[in-house]
Amino acid sequence: MNRTALARRLAGGVVPGLLLASLSGLAAPAPADAQYMPSQAPVPPPFFALQNARIVTGTGAVIENGTVVIANGLIEAVGADVEVPGDAWLIDVSGLTVYPGLFDGLSRIGMASQVGNPGGGGGNPFAAFVEQANQPRTVGPEDRPATNSWVNAADMLDPDSDEIETWRSGGFTNALVAPDDGIVTGQAVVVNLAGDEQEMVVKAPAALRVTMSGAGGFRSFPGSLMGVIAYIRQLYLDADHSQQYEARYTANPSGQPRPTYDRALGPIQDAIAAGWPTVMPANEVRQIRRAIKLGRDTGARPVLQGAHEAYGLADEIASAGVQVLVNADWPERNRDADPEAEESLSSLKRRAYAPTTPARLEEAGVEWAFYSGSAGSPRAMMEKVRTAIENGLSEEAALEALTVAPARIYGVDAMLGSVEAGKIANLVVTDGPLFEEDTDIRMVFVDGHRFEEEAPEPRPTEPPAVDMNGTWLLSLNNDSQEATAELEVSEDGTISGVIQGERGEQQITDGWVSGSEFSITVSATMGPGMDVEIVYTGTVEGDSIEGNASFGGMRNMDFTGTRPGGGVR
Repeated sequence: MNRTALARRLAGGVVPGLLLASLSGLAAPAPADAQYMPSQAPVPPPFFALQNARIVTGTGAVIENGTVVIANGLIEAVGADVEVPGDAWLIDVSGLTVYPGLFDGLSRIGMASQVGNPGGGGGNPFAAFVEQANQPRTVGPEDRPATNSWVNAADMLDPDSDEIETWRSGGFTNALVAPDDGIVTGQAVVVNLAGDEQEMVVKAPAALRVTMSGAGGFRSFPGSLMGVIAYIRQLYLDADHSQQYEARYTANPSGQPRPTYDRALGPIQDAIAAGWPTVMPANEVRQIRRAIKLGRDTGARPVLQGAHEAYGLADEIASAGVQVLVNADWPERNRDADPEAEESLSSLKRRAYAPTTPARLEEAGVEWAFYSGSAGSPRAMMEKVRTAIENGLSEEAALEALTVAPARIYGVDAMLGSVEAGKIANLVVTDGPLFEEDTDIRMVFVDGHRFEEEAPEPRPTEPPAVDMNGTWLLSLNNDSQEATAELEVSEDGTISGVIQGERGEQQITDGWVSGSEFSITVSATMGPGMDVEIVYTGTVEGDSIEGNASFGGMRNMDFTGTRPGGGVR
């Protein structure tokens, strides 16, 4: 036995009999502790060796046939000629590719709902009006309006959130999560997408987040954008003045009034002293320039959030030396807009050129990363990334923007972002190139724990025995909703088209008919910032269809449908 294996046995308490061979590769049964059990914290992480892998390290190097050794939650070794410890669980991943785990640069994945959100009202405009009216009136900056700088996202995590599993299954192992209430919303943290509230946290705090929202009450200061900007400047001036006074008082307190405690200022001072990034909204040209100037004037380290109009300012951003979070949810025409209404030139330009922003930032040498925005699923986000690649972004830069670039922005690149020895074992294993539409996730590792994804059911090969072309009227029986499906079916049974309903037009992203059975997948908006996949499955009989609709895997409804003029609803 080598020294490494012996030391690991003594430190981790591994049972000596756990010696396994890769006789059946991926089919081998997992050890008892291979599945993540948050309630069993004392159990040491398992040891794995992924053999015969194509390894895209994320550093520019690609190992065509290599091994990744995972021990105690860390990557112990990576290479083409790696010694595998005798007590490692061997997994043959021939034909598969290992990538660094993906990182969402700004998100609310796994965050509990924020309490006391001014202006919330649960979607009821009158309730929102009443709630705003009941907010304490603020008359000046000394009241610290909508300033929640002391709020820490680490205290708001919900490890049981269904979103965590959804995004992890899509290859995302990390996210920067932040509160979203107020002008200064609070402290953002880098999390792993597995574990309990404590185990999830990788770095806290990792950033501050600033918005340009008002104080929430119509009677309060600041009630305008100009007031918000003035208040932010004053906040940073107050933080600097308070720090200087406290230093003088500490040096000679005799005869001087003691400093007044202000919980809003401490995190601002810490952010400046430690160089935390401060995430600021910067989607349009004027917002981008405003955020750069605000950072320069206050001493904050701005990170531009949004950047859909950064395609024309890439060189200016590079000269300013600021970092960028690009919203991968590209602007689209409002689905509920009057189809006869003319769009403004600025709106048309933003829609046309926003997907070119990543390529322009890459060309200019800007440090930038993707974040999901309102792309409500990993599948939807990766589709948006493919759009950026089609608009000139290199696949190498796209991978960097989803892995090591956000890790660098938040100061965790020594721990995350690439497949290198010594880093946290956050990995994604795919059955093809990451950015190809047909590629599936086969395994995900978070903190060295394996989450194995079931291989997708193969599409049936039987040719269509029914005709689904044309218009269908659908009725969701459990919700009294109606929709119209416009379908086109190719000779091999592939379904394309749209479904138009109460939630607007839903583009079909995947679909097939085989024999008399069918499956249709669409992406739908269920509310502000919430996109989900709806999967319709069922059978066809003449001019009638029936089946089940699954909403993001969390809600199911029966549905029926008929072809107009041919069947009874």
